[in-house]
Amino acid sequence: MVNLPHEIWSHIAHFVPPSNLERLISVNSTFYDIAMDCRYRQLSFAYLDDRMLRNIVRLKDPVVAKRVRVLHVYPVFLKQVLDPREPDSPLVRRSLLLKLMAFATQILEQKRGSVRRKFKTPQDMIHAILDVFGGLPNVTDYHIVWCGLQDVPKSPVPLLAAVFQSNLRKLALDISLENVVSLLASHPTTRNIEELDLVIRIDHFVERSNHLLIMIDHLAPAVARLKLSLRKLTIQAWEPLDLSPFFRTLQWLPLLEHLTLGIPIQEPHLGDPQGLTAFLNRQSATLRSLTLRATHYSGPGFTPDTMSIDGWVMGVLTDVHIAHLRSLDISSSLFPFTASLACVLRFSTTITSLVLTGCYHTFADIVAVLDAFRDRHRAERLETLRLGSVALTPGLLDLLAHELPNLYRLELIVREVTTHADEYLQSYTSVRHRSESQIVSSLHRCSRFTPRN
Repeated sequence: MVNLPHEIWSHIAHFVPPSNLERLISVNSTFYDIAMDCRYRQLSFAYLDDRMLRNIVRLKDPVVAKRVRVLHVYPVFLKQVLDPREPDSPLVRRSLLLKLMAFATQILEQKRGSVRRKFKTPQDMIHAILDVFGGLPNVTDYHIVWCGLQDVPKSPVPLLAAVFQSNLRKLALDISLENVVSLLASHPTTRNIEELDLVIRIDHFVERSNHLLIMIDHLAPAVARLKLSLRKLTIQAWEPLDLSPFFRTLQWLPLLEHLTLGIPIQEPHLGDPQGLTAFLNRQSATLRSLTLRATHYSGPGFTPDTMSIDGWVMGVLTDVHIAHLRSLDISSSLFPFTASLACVLRFSTTITSLVLTGCYHTFADIVAVLDAFRDRHRAERLETLRLGSVALTPGLLDLLAHELPNLYRLELIVREVTTHADEYLQSYTSVRHRSESQIVSSLHRCSRFTPRN
């Protein structure tokens, strides 16, 4: 074996596909560490199977446990542990094929020793999982899905809360409001979180809770406790839900720079528009980036009413004043262009980066977007732009080059390449008609939009 410094072996490993790293685990200590880090960097605990059991045993070793950085947990496995007759459990063999596979597995396990035999009772397994979750010191990204599990025989809170460590930087919660109280109400160890992703659901099949009080007394205070560290916040309702009490109650977050909103396409969207308006104005001095998404995961009907969200967005924007916003990202096929344009008009005096994708944008649409920046000096307009989808034409390139002279990054999602865009192009005075042979030379000029070093 060639004796090379650790840094060189590490550099070589970057060119090896992750799927092949495990084959090189015995080459030397550098490849061993890299392969082990790749294997255990991201783990998921959801359904009880042999892989999960092997991970439980393996992670009892602190040398292995320290390699975990990203953890996904869906506590349905508690039901499988405490009720092995659960039909959804992979431990149950019902079909002949599954029985044959189980028999073959049993023969193999007799030769190498079964992992399951290490856990004599369900309580042994639960204690082992609790010890493992509490012994992951370097987890930085923690993803929890906890909704629709009211029939789990044991509360998952002790298991889920065991991972809350000082190194945690990102927390993603896909959680029902009914579970917020028990999980978030009393865990101050999460104060170093810089990124929080919230997907809020409602468990309709349980006794109706007072969602208003949960938002005011528990959810908003839990987020506010992160005010000394929180920089990125994502809030999304799985279905149309009035979150305005949450927005009104949420305190000022002095470090918050990036906000992402997932807005249900159906009424009432996120509730009273003035609730969100109040929160945006409260964060006016800190927000630098705003991302908007229209969603349609759940709700009445199969055909979304885009006119409804159009009016709701207008209601939010009427009194919004964000002084230092630099980036606006609207990427959704459900977001109507009129609502997108209203957002651009509201924030055009400050933003230098714009993403507008998800729908086809005509030449007239693009002209309308660029017109929103007319009041700014040409040299102070957009620096980065992502549009799509569009018809790529020489006229479009001329327009962008003329209106955005300082643009250093341009990304276009192109639906077609043609010599003309639509009927509006004919009347735009600064556009010249060109032959197809001239398109190539126009495309070469796109190099002016590549990033500068």
